[in-house]
Amino acid sequence: MSVPNKHIEKAERLLHKGKLDAALEEYLQAWKENPADTDLVQTVAELYLRLNKIQESRKCFAYLFDAYAEQNDYSKALEFFRRMQRFGPVEPARLIRCAQLLEKPKPNEAIEHYRLALDAVVGQNPELALQCLHGLANLQPSSVEIQARMASVALKLGKPAQATLAYHKVGLLRMAEGRFGEAVEALEEAFRLQGAPTTVRLDLARCCIKAGRFARVISVLGEGADSSKDPEVLELLGQAYLAEKQFEKAEGVYQKVLEDTPAAVEPLLSIAMEYISRGSVPQGLRTIKGIEQQLLISRQERVLEELAEKLSRFEDSPLPVVEYVARLSDRLHRDSPLARSLNRLFDLYCDAGEFAKAADALEQLIAIDIYAPECADKLQRLEGKMDRALWRELASRMGKYVPTDDLMDAHLETAQGETQGGEQASKPEEGGSNLRDLILQAEIFLQYKLDDKARERLQRIAKLFPREDERNEDVRLLFERAHFKPAYAAAAAPVVSSAPSARSAEPEDIRSQLGRVSEVSRDLSRQSTVKGVLSTAVNDVGRLWQASRCVVGLLTPNRPPSMALEYISPGVQPSDPMLLGKLLMGLQQIAVGQGSSLIVENIAKSPALSALQPSLKTLQVESLAAVLLREGDQPIGLLVLEQCGSPRAWRPNELAGLEALADQVVLSVTNVRLRNLMKTLAVTDEHSGLLHRESYIPCLLSEAERMRAQKAALTGALLHFSRANQEPADAKRQRVMEEFVQNFSSAFVGHLRQNDIAARYGPRTLALILPGATGKEAVVVVEKLRKLAMAPAPAGAGGLFHMAALIGEAVQEREMENVDVVTELINRLDKAVDAAERTADNSTRLLVPPTIRP
Repeated sequence: MSVPNKHIEKAERLLHKGKLDAALEEYLQAWKENPADTDLVQTVAELYLRLNKIQESRKCFAYLFDAYAEQNDYSKALEFFRRMQRFGPVEPARLIRCAQLLEKPKPNEAIEHYRLALDAVVGQNPELALQCLHGLANLQPSSVEIQARMASVALKLGKPAQATLAYHKVGLLRMAEGRFGEAVEALEEAFRLQGAPTTVRLDLARCCIKAGRFARVISVLGEGADSSKDPEVLELLGQAYLAEKQFEKAEGVYQKVLEDTPAAVEPLLSIAMEYISRGSVPQGLRTIKGIEQQLLISRQERVLEELAEKLSRFEDSPLPVVEYVARLSDRLHRDSPLARSLNRLFDLYCDAGEFAKAADALEQLIAIDIYAPECADKLQRLEGKMDRALWRELASRMGKYVPTDDLMDAHLETAQGETQGGEQASKPEEGGSNLRDLILQAEIFLQYKLDDKARERLQRIAKLFPREDERNEDVRLLFERAHFKPAYAAAAAPVVSSAPSARSAEPEDIRSQLGRVSEVSRDLSRQSTVKGVLSTAVNDVGRLWQASRCVVGLLTPNRPPSMALEYISPGVQPSDPMLLGKLLMGLQQIAVGQGSSLIVENIAKSPALSALQPSLKTLQVESLAAVLLREGDQPIGLLVLEQCGSPRAWRPNELAGLEALADQVVLSVTNVRLRNLMKTLAVTDEHSGLLHRESYIPCLLSEAERMRAQKAALTGALLHFSRANQEPADAKRQRVMEEFVQNFSSAFVGHLRQNDIAARYGPRTLALILPGATGKEAVVVVEKLRKLAMAPAPAGAGGLFHMAALIGEAVQEREMENVDVVTELINRLDKAVDAAERTADNSTRLLVPPTIRP
């Protein structure tokens, strides 16, 4: 309180005497002398109350509220604001000021005061109404209603800038809600107002894209947008052109976007494919080459590799595009897309009758992966359609034995001589020897893969001896082996023509299932992790069996899965992880209880699945097949196929293939775990990544046991390095050579298959274990590795280095123990290394195993 003056002292004496009016007069005199004394004003207000002068007291409280509000003292201001409220409604201006003070400490009360003020001034004072709406917009930024009212009031006051901001905000809020039509209307209002900022135009274009109004996007962005350098403008314009089928303009826009970001590759690729689908292959190919050129300029090698990968997966690409993809993949050294492109090229060349080009494609495929099973099928398709010498060369590179023409003539000479007279003189009913001769010839042709000649003999049998396959077991078996169907079979029984079709469909289905199992098994055997095995299983099985979902999980009964992976077909929603785990546990429990696979064609009618009905209904599953994964007698997991949308009848051959694959999954998981354990226990060299010498024999024993179980080959190889000149080496040359071997070790490990094992056998000798590879296949692998060793020797090495490659295939005798098989292989390789070291050998030798005597 300020220093007392004579009026205050006199007023206090009068108060003690009860003379309130006189005291009030003295206080008012003191207030005139010291108008900033708020305590004095509060005393005056209290005296007015005691004298029942309400209006005068309210004015004093209003004065105090204004004073404390000016000082931003919200607690004091709020105190006097509440005292004012006791005497009646507060003026809108003071309501707004109180709300402003309460925005941070008490936002809910601030909103209440703003709304009271707004209700009081609406339609009367637009300025105050706009002020209220601004305050409410700050406190409730997601309110569309407030923003819309603020835009309307701002327009009435002639404030287009504020109206633009409000309409813009309404549009953004509607976009966030997914109500794109209403958002476009609000943004159009903002865009029409004078002085609308660039952000309004961009947001309007974005919203029109979402709403599907692509023509409006083009008009909003304007005619000169094509030459814009703003990546976002170009991206929006490109999307609009693409949706409006203006592919040439879209291509030009996306080419500019590609200069800044590789994200434009995908739409440009779509444009190229659209050109190609319309028959304009050169234009589409030119677009793809433009993508490649820009990616090379910007040094986006990884994106270019992804482009090659995507292009190689298009199944219906025309020949020029496939040839381009093959060349691109070859330049990028990407084997997977190159192999896919070459496979496609081979089929296209064969369909066009260009067998020389097909042979070139096959030759490149063999160079990529000689183990690929499709190479053998393609080689067989080319038999008799290309140069015989070149065909034999390709066959020998694949490790296949091919008889010469002279040898074939020697095999056939006797049979042909015996049949010359019989075919001319015999009638069918008298032609027993003639029939036997034709059977013999056909069997010889089939043995040596001469399918055309074999088919000619089979057709002759069917013509000379009608329906002999129904009476003669040898003829029937020969026809089945050659997949030959006599022409008379369909004509003889037209009434029941569906029966042969049904009978022929079943072997075809069986062959299809066997092909699926073989394909998936090969993929599984190439995996090096448990997750890789499961991922390959669900993706391959789901794709080949055409299921809506495929799920595989590792779990023991009554416990949640330790690992679970899921394949989903296009348009199917993924399963919730918690729901998936419960479903696997429930299905495994049912399958274990009934001791066999769980096959359900109609989920709704299955009593066994009554407890799982809610989960299956949530996932929209109509049919399922669940196969147990067993290790011995113990269930370790589950493989499930789900069909959504409609029931599915599971064919017996499909289920047989599925059960066979379940065994392969278990075997692959076990092998991966064992192999990883072996590599973990066998510490590798930190520089080269090779196993140490002491790990060589345990790994060899382990792989021998595994190959015996799979009835597959096992090959070992020793690579021994020596100096070409055989001169005595001093310490320096010896050290240089060891460094060369060390560098070679680091390089060649990356060129092995995932299942191959490499070990350090000695200072100058490396060991290879090649599971599943025959000796001839190992020769091809080693010859690839030899190219790595053909680089010039380092300075100071004293000349070039030689590499002797000694290869031995393990003996496959069921009577021999694994230890004996491995011991014999090790001794055979060691003996050959000793001989190669004495002669500085520089060749590859396939060591023939000794004859095993009973």
